[in-house]
Amino acid sequence: MSTDLFASFNEQYMNINTKLKKRFMRKPNISEATNEFIALAIQCEHSEQPAFAGHAYVGAAKCEATAGNALGEAEYYIAAARQFMKAEKKLVSLKFSSPDRENLEAAIGCYLQALTKYPEKSLLRTSILMEIADHLIDLNHKSEAVGYYQQALEDMEEKTMKIVHLRNLVNLLIDCDKFEVALDTANSMIDSYTGIPEDILAEIQTSRVLLTLLVEPLEDSKPESLKQLFTSIMNDCETDMFPINVELRLKLQSLMLSLALGAAPPALGDLTRRQADLVDRLNVAR
Repeated sequence: MSTDLFASFNEQYMNINTKLKKRFMRKPNISEATNEFIALAIQCEHSEQPAFAGHAYVGAAKCEATAGNALGEAEYYIAAARQFMKAEKKLVSLKFSSPDRENLEAAIGCYLQALTKYPEKSLLRTSILMEIADHLIDLNHKSEAVGYYQQALEDMEEKTMKIVHLRNLVNLLIDCDKFEVALDTANSMIDSYTGIPEDILAEIQTSRVLLTLLVEPLEDSKPESLKQLFTSIMNDCETDMFPINVELRLKLQSLMLSLALGAAPPALGDLTRRQADLVDRLNVAR
């Protein structure tokens, strides 16, 4: 923000706060102050100054808190969080480093403030946690995003939505090189849910095979479903729990045999990017 714009923002922000503090013989007009903060935020947005817009929305949120309007407070904290995130992404796009992560920390803090205003197991809480995670992924803070993703899943109750996001969590864990946790999550997903859509089931089962070959868990620690999966591949058994084409089944079988014999893993097709990366890891490990 130019010096003039900065001075203008500072002056307007301080003027609104001064009005709130001047009580005299009556209570301050909270509604008026809220509207003025919002107007200032919109002005900053139009001036492409998201960080200042974020501060103005925080001012509006605090006014709503004073008025006892929890939902309004949450709404403006979320608006502030989105502006702070926009400011952080703007810095990243310009390749400016932000070691103290001022805008990012402000955004997360505002999201978490909003989170406290909604009841547990609320879809709005889940939505906020997922939004934080998605922003962190966009900013390449994937390991940090995992925790928020896991919290969101704890509050998620709708089965189909949870299955989709569990698949996404497995992929995120693979991206973060958290292979053991990814395998445990995939195992739990298969053992906890029936009626998983065929495309998701095929992807997760294939990832389970590759993760198991990479992690090499102790035999006693493998769930029965994982043992059965390997048995069905090695014995060419048809099963609804592994709905992949014959060609990929044979290639996975060949992969398992080559690794058992100490040979180089064969090339596999029909894999996602993450699964192909796991095969590359196997090549390096062997």
